[in-house]
Formats: sequence, structure tokens, C-alpha cells
Amino acid sequence: MLSRSNFMQTDEGADRGDDIEMASATAEDQDFMAAARQDMPRLIAEVRRLGALLNQTK
Repeated sequence: MLSRSNFMQTDEGADRGDDIEMASATAEDQDFMAAARQDMPRLIAEVRRLGALLNQTK
């Protein structure tokens, strides 16, 4: 039986922290986690922008 291990490298060189082991994450979960650092701030900004638009129409 082959063992498979997936991990996310947190950084490179002197800035490298602990790697993140993903034992039961699906490929989709891994993609989401890898993109979250850039995607979540964009999502939060968009939610705030839309909230401000809603407040203007009240």
C-alpha cells in the first residue's frame, strides 16, 4: 500500500515557517487553501463595497 502525504509549504528561505500537513483535504480544499491568501482579502473588500452600496440605497 502506498502512502500519500500532501502539505503546503508556508514560505521559502529564512522566512519559512512550519509546513501545513493536509491529511484528509480534497484537491479542491487544497486549492482553496493555497489561493486564500490572495482571494480572501479581495472577497472581503467586495463584500464591504457591496455593503456600502446597500447602505447608500436605504
